[in-house]
Amino acid sequence: MPPHIDPRDITRKQFKRLPKTDLHVHLDGSVPPQLVAELASEQGIDLVQVSKKLGIGQLSSGSVDELETQIFKETYNSLAEYLVPFEFINEVLRCYEGLKKAAYRLAVDNFKEGVRYFEVRFAPQKHWVSDFDWLDIIRAVEDGCQQAADEFNKQSEIVDGKQPPYKFGMILCAMRMINEHMGDYYRYLYELHVGMDLQNLSSMASLEVAKLTHMAMEEGLSVVGFDLAGREDGFPAETHVKAYMFCYDRGIGTTCHAGEAYGPESIKSAVKDCNARRIGHGTQLFSTRNILSKKNSQGDKLSNQESNEYVQDIVEWIAENRIALEVCLKSNSQTLPMYRDLSKHPFQKFLDQRIRIALSTDNRAISRVSVTDEYERAVKLFNIDQNCLRNLCIGGFKASFFPGTYLEKRAYISKVIDYYHETMDSIHEELQSR
Repeated sequence: MPPHIDPRDITRKQFKRLPKTDLHVHLDGSVPPQLVAELASEQGIDLVQVSKKLGIGQLSSGSVDELETQIFKETYNSLAEYLVPFEFINEVLRCYEGLKKAAYRLAVDNFKEGVRYFEVRFAPQKHWVSDFDWLDIIRAVEDGCQQAADEFNKQSEIVDGKQPPYKFGMILCAMRMINEHMGDYYRYLYELHVGMDLQNLSSMASLEVAKLTHMAMEEGLSVVGFDLAGREDGFPAETHVKAYMFCYDRGIGTTCHAGEAYGPESIKSAVKDCNARRIGHGTQLFSTRNILSKKNSQGDKLSNQESNEYVQDIVEWIAENRIALEVCLKSNSQTLPMYRDLSKHPFQKFLDQRIRIALSTDNRAISRVSVTDEYERAVKLFNIDQNCLRNLCIGGFKASFFPGTYLEKRAYISKVIDYYHETMDSIHEELQSR
C-alpha cells in the first residue's frame, strides 16, 4: 500500500517534482512579452506599427511594459477577445530563428517545472511566408524543442535510466475561422478564390494542414497530431470532416477545440462527426442551456429531460471511449466570465463521471500560467484525493499521442509511473518530518 498523502499538503516545490504533461499548449500563446520584444528587435519589426496595422492595443513605444498591459491582459470578456493578441505575436514568428527561439523557451519553461512530456501546437499556415518552406516551419519548432530536451536529458539521473527522459511532440492546427489578416497564406487564399464563402475556404485550408501533418510524420519529424482551433460559434467542426477523415484513415492522432465557448452540440460534432480522440477544453459539456439547434422528433426544442439525456449520451461516449479532455482552468476563467469563480467549473463533474483529464496550460504567456499552477488550483478547489492525483498525472501520459510505437509508449509510461511512486514516497517522508 502506498503511504497516505493528502494532496492539499503537497507544496509547490514538491508539485514541480512530480512527472506531468502539458498536452494543450499553443506556441504563439506561450511567447512572453520579453521574448516578443527581443524577436521584434532582432527582425527589425516595429511593434508600434504592428499595433496600428492590426488595430491591437495602442502602443506608443512597444516596450515590454506596454506589451504586458495592452497585449497580455489579465482578463478578457470573451473567447473572441482572448484570441486577438495571437495575431500580434505571430508577427515575430514568421522566420526560422523566431520560431526556434519561441519553441526553445516554451520547452525550457515546461521542463523546468517537471513537465516530462508536452505537445506543442501551432498553425503552420499562420507562420508561412513565400520564402519559408512548410517543412522548415515545422523543423524550426522541432529544433527549438529538441535543443531544450537534449540539454535537460544530460542530467545523470536520466542518462543512468533512473528517471524518464524529457520528450515532446507537435500538433498542427487548422483554423475554424479564417480571414485575410491572419497571415500571407490566408490573404492569398482569399485573393485566389473569389466568391467562395468562409466555410469552404477554411475547409480547404484544414485539409491542407491534415496533409502537411502526414507529410511531416513521413519525414520523421516529431509531429503527432492534428487539431482544429479558433472560434466555435458559427464555425462548426463538421465543416472539417474531410481533414479529420484524412487523419483517421492514416492513424494520425486528432484533437479538437470544442465546448470552450459553445455548447454540447459542438463537442458531439467533434467526437462523433470528426472522431476526435481528445477534446480541447470541453467546458460546456454539461451546459444544457447552451443546446441551441438540437430538436426532438417532433421538431420542438428539447425539454429539460431530453436535454439531460442528450448530454448524458455525449458524456457516456466520451467516458467509454477514453476520450481525454484537455482542461485549462486558468484560461477558462479568463475567456468565460461565468467561470471567474473557478469553483463553478465542471472539473468536479468530469472527475465524478470518470472522464480522463489532461491538465494543461493552453497559453503559458497570455494566460500567465504554468502546469504547476493548474495542479495547485485543482487540488485547492476540487475533491482530489491521492488516487485522483495519480490519475491526473499519469492520465496525461496515457492520453498523449506520443512520437513512437505503442510498445515504446508503454515502456515510457511504465518508467513514468515508477518515477511517480518514487517521488511520492519521497514527498511522504518530507511531510512526515515536518
